[in-house]
Amino acid sequence: MKKFAIFKPIGTFKKGTIHIHKKWAKGLKGIEDFSHLIVLFWLHQAEPTKLLIHPQRVESLPKVGVFATRSPSRPNPIGLTVVKLLKRRGRTLWIEGFDAWDKTPILDIKPYTKGDAIKSYNFPEWLKFLYRNKKRLETINKKDDLKKTNVSFFRNKK
Repeated sequence: MKKFAIFKPIGTFKKGTIHIHKKWAKGLKGIEDFSHLIVLFWLHQAEPTKLLIHPQRVESLPKVGVFATRSPSRPNPIGLTVVKLLKRRGRTLWIEGFDAWDKTPILDIKPYTKGDAIKSYNFPEWLKFLYRNKKRLETINKKDDLKKTNVSFFRNKK
């Protein structure tokens, strides 16, 4: 298999805004008519890939494959998220809901449309556990002590 990829970032993220490079500015025409956008970006500070991981570094959760998680450590560290578009001024988009480092390279932007919405879906028990314990885990994450946490997936599993 050939190994090749050429990414040409169209802009960068900085503190709640996406700044589009001048070369791509005309491509923004009409984007302000959408309330939400799909943003693809390069996870430029991601750690090396591990194929099996504990979701969100919570060791009491079972190890799963990296492709079953939203971990930034991936063979091709490309992120995808939906953001709310607050406003556009020239080549700058003010957005909400983008969790990334400043200077994150933006690879592409697409409008979020009705066809993107999924009405019915399934996800595993460990993810349900993470959603139920989000506030507790955020507190632990701020202390950067996830590996030592006593949060137990199995103890709390119904």
